[in-house]
Amino acid sequence: MLPKVKLLEELTESGIIAVIRRMPREQIIPIAESLVDGGVSAIEVTVDSPDAFLVIEELSDQLKGRAIVGAGTVIDSESARLAIQSGAEFLFSPSLHEEVIRMALRYGKVVMPGVMTPSEMIQAIEWGADMVKLFPASVLGAQFVKDVKAPFPHVPVVPTGGIHLDNAASYIEAGAAAVGVGGSLVHAEAVQTKDYTRIQRTAEQFVSIVNGARQSLSLSDNMR
Repeated sequence: MLPKVKLLEELTESGIIAVIRRMPREQIIPIAESLVDGGVSAIEVTVDSPDAFLVIEELSDQLKGRAIVGAGTVIDSESARLAIQSGAEFLFSPSLHEEVIRMALRYGKVVMPGVMTPSEMIQAIEWGADMVKLFPASVLGAQFVKDVKAPFPHVPVVPTGGIHLDNAASYIEAGAAAVGVGGSLVHAEAVQTKDYTRIQRTAEQFVSIVNGARQSLSLSDNMR
């Protein structure tokens, strides 16, 4: 089991947390391999996917040492416990649930609840959340991240929902620790045609964009 600090480092290393939701079971491993080959360091399997806990277990074994695997759409303590027992190293929720946070803390896993307001952000941190998932990010936008990071610079924010190649950089430049990406990374058409090369190339594009935004942000900070 990786220590919490190491988990947090790996979770945000590439800046991209890939979301796999309701994909054909037989394609999940090649999809995940393509994402990792493209530079993604964290993969989330949503628990509303078929055989989600078995998939998490298989991916955790398959990607050990190359990427960390976690569970998404976790909204109750039982799902959280089953995900952790299956090998999930992090738990993500679309909403704020204290019992999910408590379960993750009990087992030393990273937990990121979904929030949409400054009050929810602080409540999540007070309950012990490691980071917060700004969801749906498409409703609030990158400017919201920038504005909320001013009074709460200590709160790691991960926007998710509506992130694509054209706006990922703006969220990182606004202060996001990483971004969660689903459909614009794991294209439905690429899955249907089993075009795993396309998925890998898209992953490479996302990682490159995030790296560029981080470098730009670092240069800007150094010039102040």
